[in-house]
Amino acid sequence: MSRLILVLSILFAACNATAEPQAYGKLFLGTADAFKTNNASQYGIEYAFNKGVSQFDFQPFVGLLRTRYASHYLYTGFSRTSYFTNSESGLAFQLSFGPGLYFHGEGDDTDLGHVFELRTSAGLLWRFADKTQMGVHFSHLSNASIAEVNPGTELVTITYELPF
Repeated sequence: MSRLILVLSILFAACNATAEPQAYGKLFLGTADAFKTNNASQYGIEYAFNKGVSQFDFQPFVGLLRTRYASHYLYTGFSRTSYFTNSESGLAFQLSFGPGLYFHGEGDDTDLGHVFELRTSAGLLWRFADKTQMGVHFSHLSNASIAEVNPGTELVTITYELPF
């Protein structure tokens, strides 16, 4: 785990943040419980505000995720997108973190043990010349052991982001 954090920190530091954060609407589709036998589809929407916070341009965001079995996760947090190039298009790396409210749908989804959950995410994006972005993200949801039951779950998503 410490090696992963080190690699992510190096990528984070090596990339340039966008000069002016831009608002994005994000649509995503993927797999919940990605590494479990009872995995299910998940989809959702997210909005990243155009106002960066702090010298590192952390962008606030809000989102809603829904699984095939009607579990819902309403969340907020901060993200940072770092671009590998200064050109109009190219590869970018995105990290995000935030709290949210999880409502288990009583289906085959994993019951995460508490209504309060934390989400961490890392992904690679491709920015096109028209500033739309497509990416692949890996996320983890967990209640950080505030409840006795804390199975956590992993999400793998494909995203499409539209600038506002």
